[in-house]
Parts: sequence; C-alpha cells; structure tokens
Amino acid sequence: HGIAQGVLTPVFQMIASPAERYDGDHGNEDSITLNFDTSSLFLSDRFTGADRYEGGLRSNAGLSYTLMGEGGGFIRASAGESFHVAGENSFAVGSGLDGTSSDLVAALAIQFNDHATFGYQARIEEDLSRANVQEASLGLTFDRISGSLSYADVSAADNYGRPNAERQVWGDATYKLDDAWSLFGSFRYDIEGNDFMEKSVGIGFNCDCMNARLALSEDRTDSGGSDFRVMLGVELRTIGGVSGGFKL
Repeated sequence: HGIAQGVLTPVFQMIASPAERYDGDHGNEDSITLNFDTSSLFLSDRFTGADRYEGGLRSNAGLSYTLMGEGGGFIRASAGESFHVAGENSFAVGSGLDGTSSDLVAALAIQFNDHATFGYQARIEEDLSRANVQEASLGLTFDRISGSLSYADVSAADNYGRPNAERQVWGDATYKLDDAWSLFGSFRYDIEGNDFMEKSVGIGFNCDCMNARLALSEDRTDSGGSDFRVMLGVELRTIGGVSGGFKL
C-alpha cells in the first residue's frame, strides 16, 4: 500500500489523408487561428476551421506521466512532437507545425489539494534553442475567497497576426460576502506595453432562482485612451437571461 501511484503512457500515431490541393481561388478566413499544444497533438486535423484541412502522411509521438496521491492531489506531465512524412504541408511559419518536424510541446498540471492548482504549457523549438509559447496559471479556492493568476509569453508570428512578441498577465478574484452576495474583480496587463489592457470590479448576487452581476470596466483603446462601461446581467434559472450596458 503505497503513498502514491504513477502511470506512464507512451502514444504513437500514424495518420494519412488526401493531399491538400489549394490555389488562389480558395480563401482562408476561418483556419488562420491555430494553437498547437499537447491538447491538439493527436488530433486528425489541427486546422481550426473548414477552409484548410491537414493532408499527407504524418506521425505523432508523445509521452505522459501521472502521479496520483492518496489525498486526491496529482501531478501530470506530458510532451510530444509531430512529424510530416509525405505530402503537402500548408502550415505557415509560426504555427509550430511547418517543416518536416514540429516544435516540441509540453504541459504540466499539478493539483496540490482541493484549494490550489497549477498549470504550465510550452511550445519549444526542436533544438531547445527557444520557447515560442509559454503559459502558466495558478488557481486558489478557499471558503470565501477564490481567484486565479495567469501569464503568457508568445513569440511574434506575422502569419498569425502577431507582428511583435506578446507578454501578458491577467487574473481575477471573488470574495463571498455571504451565501448570496459577492464582490469580484479582474485585470489584464500588457507587460510589453507596460499598461493595463482591462480592469473591472463589480458585485454579484446568486441564489437558487437567479444570478445577477453589476460591473464597472475600463478597457484600453487602440489610440491609448480608455473606455469605461457599466454592465448589468441578470439570469433567471427557468426563463433565461438578459444583459446590457452603456459607455460612460
């Protein structure tokens, strides 16, 4: 009878699809956004829309390890890579999937106990020379207070609408005044621009029959100014919800 139990899982996959055939008459509006990570490593088509599909012969390989404790806590680590063996590969530079071999993707999830969780994922050059994407998050939940804090560092990728590298940190928190009423707030901060992108505070009411939230938010505009808004949302459990607001 041990303190913890570990499970190691290797995965290997081969996928073959018809060759991609695109020309200038085919637009690409819904398949531009792409987030290649451990959650999409073994998908049969890693394009997000219908304008493109992943063709040719490719193989995917990965390894995951889970360590589970008796108290409900766990540590889960995974890593993998994709290889394009034959056929057309239309993934653009910056996707992590262009070329014959992809970037390495890895993830780590830790649940310390019922109150604290931590997650981390990364997309790294195959030779480990650079991390193209790094994301980390911490979640805390207690009797009256709950919240999360997240961080992202993403390299520039012109083909995906990021002419410059982006680094942001964001978070939210809720404080329960009693069983029904609570105060909440959130923010998003642009580290590269040294400025807040979003800030909001509000009050909420939640009971068996309805849920209501009143919030004041400040959003950064493209010109460098700020937009202030008041938002009110009400949801009745058996009827539906309505929300609206106005700019100050």
